[in-house]
Parts: sequence; C-alpha cells; structure tokens
Amino acid sequence: MNIQQARVPQSCPPGFLARYTVKPGDTFYMIAQMFRVRLEALAVNNPHITNPNIIYPGDVLCVPGLVAFPCCVSLHARGRVPFGTGGVGYINFAPQGGQAVNIMATLPQPSFFGDYDIYTGDIFIPDIGGFGNQLSPTPQAPPNWSTRVELPTVASITPNSQIVVTPFNSVTGRTGPIILEGFVTNVTCS
Repeated sequence: MNIQQARVPQSCPPGFLARYTVKPGDTFYMIAQMFRVRLEALAVNNPHITNPNIIYPGDVLCVPGLVAFPCCVSLHARGRVPFGTGGVGYINFAPQGGQAVNIMATLPQPSFFGDYDIYTGDIFIPDIGGFGNQLSPTPQAPPNWSTRVELPTVASITPNSQIVVTPFNSVTGRTGPIILEGFVTNVTCS
C-alpha cells in the first residue's frame, strides 16, 4: 500500500497565516467555500500543492487569517479575585466556517462581584467592534464557565483584539467590571 506523505508549507504568506489540515472527503472547492475565499487565491497561496484537484488527508493549507490559529490567549485577572480565578481564549475555525473564540474560565459565582447573575465573554476586534455570548457554568464548586463566540464570516480576528469576561445583570442590563482580560498577538498565537 502506497501512503501519501502529507504536504506542509514552510510558511504562510501575509494574510494567510492560519493553517487547515485536509480531512477525508475535502476538496479545494469545499475548503475555499468554508473560508469564504476565492478558489484561485487559495491555490496561489499554497504553492506546495502543485495540483489543487489532488489533495490528500493530512495535507496542510494556508488559509486566510491575520492571526495564526489555532491558538490560545491567557486571560489574566484584573483587580481582586479569589485564588484560582483565570481563563483562556481558544481561537480556531468555527464549525460552519469563519472563526470562533472559545472562552473557558474558573470563576466564582457572578454575585461575588456585586449585583450580577451571569457572565459574558466578548472579543473586541480593532476597527470592527465586539462580539460576545453568555458563559454557562459546570456543576463543580467553583464552576468552570465557558462559551463559544462565532464571528460573522466577514470579520477576522486581528492582533490587538481583546478578549474579556465580565459579570452582567440579566434583569437590569448592567455590565460589571472586566474580571479577566487577554490580548491577541502574533506571539501568543503562532
């Protein structure tokens, strides 16, 4: 049996810093559709694939992204928090294409910080704006809280994007202070 050696680029060109590993059944066309990029642009930015009509599981393609991902960003406490409070933002491809940030954190109950009943996790992208979602707890004490924030396909995470976790009052609509914060850089995401 002849097994094809995976083809991996040495580096990706500017604007194509993210990588995608080909899965069984993938085609160049499907991958271009998933990342909302022209087929020709995907082919030109992957010269290690000499024939875009022939790709194999395990091949690695450079895909559009201003930040190399998947990557993790540590979320550090701002202000006084209980021992063990911390979190991470995991940036990767969204299940339906585009990009997503998974936010996971160990936090006390939101009421620890005042009149709050939930947490929200947000990513703020310079010159674009913010996207967020409510975090859900696990049953442990203290709970682990998590959410996934899927970005619209027209938005791309850039260096200096800020990931934050804040308490929130779902009745009054009042947002509390930033509890956890991290910044996306090409150093943290490589």
